Amino acid sequence: ATASRPDSIKWTQDYGTDYVVNHREDLVKQVRKLGYKYVDYILELKDLDGHWKEMCELIKPEGHIVSITENHRPINLRLLTKKKAHFSWEWMYTKSYYQTEDMISQHDILNKIAQMLDNGKLKCTMTKSLEPLNAINLRKAHKLVESGHMTGKVVVYDWEN
Repeated sequence: ATASRPDSIKWTQDYGTDYVVNHREDLVKQVRKLGYKYVDYILELKDLDGHWKEMCELIKPEGHIVSITENHRPINLRLLTKKKAHFSWEWMYTKSYYQTEDMISQHDILNKIAQMLDNGKLKCTMTKSLEPLNAINLRKAHKLVESGHMTGKVVVYDWEN
């Protein structure tokens, strides 16, 4: 996993991470220093543009990189050619947005995740909750996320509605 602040490093380790590298420093050097030339999988959650070359260097031949963030400049897929590595985007709403034939499977996936959270097999990443759902709390939530210092997820909710 990657993290840069002491509190986010500890939070990551509390979720079971064996190794944490600092995403504000050279990822390749840090991972190699841990004794790994390549990694099997990379899940990119924050800065595809900023780490693309490092991810392409670190992914093993025939490995998989998945991103949930969009790129803001072209990414060079040729960097994966010789490794025959795979790259894909994941967007939670693809099935409903495009009304795919297997759209109901998203419902099944979310139910399974809820069940795993309920029985403790998955640990929730919510670290901050704001109530009620109103413009003031939405602004607070956005400010937290935009600060770049939010660890975990913030949820704004209104249980009455």
